[in-house]
Amino acid sequence: MNTNQLRIILRSLLLLILGLAALPAESGRWGWASHRYINEHAVDYLPPEMSFFQAQRDFLHDHATDPDTDSQPGYYHYIDIDYYPEYFLGTLPHDRDSLEALYSPSIVIDNGTVPWVIDQWMTELTISMAGGYWNSVWQIAAELGHYVADSHQPLHLTLNYNGGLTGNYGIHSRYETQMMYPYLSQLPLPTGTAIYWDSPLDSVFEYIEDIYPVVDLVMTADDSASSVDPDYGSTYIDIMWAQLDSVTTDAIHRSILNLANIWYTCWINAGSPVLNTNTESIQPANIVLYPNFPNPFNPVTEFTYYLPQRAFIDISVYDINGRMIANLEHGNQSVGFHNLSWDGKNQYGQSASSGMYILRLVTDNYVATRKMILLQ
Repeated sequence: MNTNQLRIILRSLLLLILGLAALPAESGRWGWASHRYINEHAVDYLPPEMSFFQAQRDFLHDHATDPDTDSQPGYYHYIDIDYYPEYFLGTLPHDRDSLEALYSPSIVIDNGTVPWVIDQWMTELTISMAGGYWNSVWQIAAELGHYVADSHQPLHLTLNYNGGLTGNYGIHSRYETQMMYPYLSQLPLPTGTAIYWDSPLDSVFEYIEDIYPVVDLVMTADDSASSVDPDYGSTYIDIMWAQLDSVTTDAIHRSILNLANIWYTCWINAGSPVLNTNTESIQPANIVLYPNFPNPFNPVTEFTYYLPQRAFIDISVYDINGRMIANLEHGNQSVGFHNLSWDGKNQYGQSASSGMYILRLVTDNYVATRKMILLQ
């Protein structure tokens, strides 16, 4: 195990421990309350043509924290941008393949992949919008909001994410949860409206570049506040907020507006589909196999399908040569929406190799397939 792999494991364990020890149950990345706040308010910055998002405000709020409890890897939530000297030289490739050519896929993964997660999930959201898969749209939009918010949290952009390199150990939870919790409801809301992004990945790196300098400000404020209140009590929190109020509010505002930009960009790229909210709750008349998500994936992907009537179904995964890799479902199922996942393993419990696979759903009179890409 190399140093970076050890660090990613320690990071995950530390965040779990700090999350459990944080103030109220609103623990997690950016604090769960902050994630919900960002998702909920981003709806208000969409143009009138997307007013149908308003009906999903509660869903987007409630599911904003799903990525903190699902099986997706922890490296989706951050990027240690200061690991790469090219970042400071202004020559860091935004294209993931180019960056992996300079380093290696494992190093890029170990240092976080949140910009590319956002870019890929924007593609998934666009596909779901264009195809009219609205149940998938709302789930992807909510989870996408989580990663957008994470990438606006300055301590998700640095190797010094928990202050261990500067003697500020434990700063991650103190900043994103303990400091935010008392002040979140007092924040003003931003002004503006959603704009279209011609190059989403470049836009993500652009706001990361703007937010990264806040890292040093957070460490400086922590030094100042802890020197007065070494027990990290209310005095500590008040001093932290006094010094970081403006930059933290700016990061939250950027999160809200950029999430609206992302939803809007996906909608435009999908052909600006119109959703009739009066009929949205009507269930599909036919069997529907929704796109798996995420795609590409590692190690788990999930998918939803709808049965308009009780049916005997078979759902299996095949490789591109037509060989069955795993059977996921075989038997009678009731009317309604159903969810399944594939963990990238074959029927013997062995990990499948990287590549394209075919998800195939079969009933007596219906066959549907989806392409999936597994990255090991």
